[in-house]
Amino acid sequence: MKHFVQAGIIGALMIGGATAASGQAAEQPLGADGGLVGLDQALAVAMANGPDLQLATATLDAARQQYLAIRAQNGVSIGATGGYFFEDNLPGVSSASTESIEESAATATTSTTLIGQNVQGGLALTGPATNVSVSAESVFSGPGITTDTASLFDLQASQTLYDGYPGGRAQAAVQQAAYTYEAAQVAYEAAQKSVDYKVREEYYTLLGDQETVNVQVANLKQDNEDLSRTLGFFHAQEATSLDVLQARVAARQAELNVRTAENTVDVDRKTLSSTLGWPLDTVYQVAETPPPALPTIDAATALKTAYENRSELLTFDFNRQSAQVNLALQKSQYSPVVSLNADATLEQDWTVNLNEGSYDIGVSVSAPIWDGGLIDAQVKQASAQVVSLAVQEDQERQSISIAVESALFGIKDAKDRLDLAQQNVDQARGTYELYVAEFQVGLATNLDVLTYSAALTSAEVGLEQAKTTYILAVLTLKQVMGL
Repeated sequence: MKHFVQAGIIGALMIGGATAASGQAAEQPLGADGGLVGLDQALAVAMANGPDLQLATATLDAARQQYLAIRAQNGVSIGATGGYFFEDNLPGVSSASTESIEESAATATTSTTLIGQNVQGGLALTGPATNVSVSAESVFSGPGITTDTASLFDLQASQTLYDGYPGGRAQAAVQQAAYTYEAAQVAYEAAQKSVDYKVREEYYTLLGDQETVNVQVANLKQDNEDLSRTLGFFHAQEATSLDVLQARVAARQAELNVRTAENTVDVDRKTLSSTLGWPLDTVYQVAETPPPALPTIDAATALKTAYENRSELLTFDFNRQSAQVNLALQKSQYSPVVSLNADATLEQDWTVNLNEGSYDIGVSVSAPIWDGGLIDAQVKQASAQVVSLAVQEDQERQSISIAVESALFGIKDAKDRLDLAQQNVDQARGTYELYVAEFQVGLATNLDVLTYSAALTSAEVGLEQAKTTYILAVLTLKQVMGL
């Protein structure tokens, strides 16, 4: 007669179930012109081509480049300069055409050029707290000019010894950028988990609805057979016109149920295709796959795992450390800045072979005296940010606790309803088979058989829905646990 025999469903969906134990016999697969898609394949495609992960990858790449840029800005850099120009006195203006080496040195240190052809060049090394520059300048005779050939070499260096922040304020900027990048990495891993959850959710939903179509197709086939049999009884005057009408209504209802179930599968397939990055008109069916293993039913274990793995809490940790660095950085503005400075100059007159040089070295200190309350306001703002993050993190922990508790209840409720759905199928099948037997010996009417046939179909569809609900409840628990 009608309907599939289902066995072992409940056992397969227990903790750690390794197989999908539905005993339904597979009918003609949906989308026979397309191929079978397995869960592992769907996950691989989503990770490689899915738009959600592509966006997350682009965001992570941008964060990485921002970190590298900030690190470079606050790191060591080397630059070079060079130039050539010619200088002479204006016609009719009384001016010396030559300069002594002493005059050359004096003018060189004040960036005044020497009469004649001037060639200049220099190198500069800069770092977070260090600046070193070397420059050289030479002057040669030019057209109509008689001058000494002279050179000037200058070395300048400065080193910040203390600016109020351990390691220097530039190091603070790099630390903050590193925390931001680490938070971006956590967000990327969270996006991977989100895509994994989304694919599994849509995959199992499609799989369950495919099974529902199989149930409805089998029901339509049986209802058409019942209609043919009822018409035979009617022509033999063993059934009434009401029996025929009931059979026609049941067959028509079964047709509509198949159409609705197939449309649901079509929508499910397009939803999954969108997540996978496939064209929406791609035709395929998803393959049978074992249900996900239940990670735990212990509330303490689930909550501990969630606190350790949820990306929101990991992100708060990095944001809090970055905010603490910012607070220390703002407080460092109260401190004086102490620097060591040095300068050495060498002048060489190549014409008369005369040279001389000088150097100076010293310490400079700068400290804020009054800024109208700017530093104080910045410190208070940074401190408020630290407090705000702590409050937000506590609220997030409470939200996670509620979500874990709700997910655990959802598991228990879905499991109980799955058990009830299985019992309902067993009861409906027993009743249906009883009335079939009674009908065969004349103790029940054809109307009774059709009525309880519809009840069995409804119970079987309910069981498929309960299976999917339980699987999605398991996925939800894993998601809120950060797995």
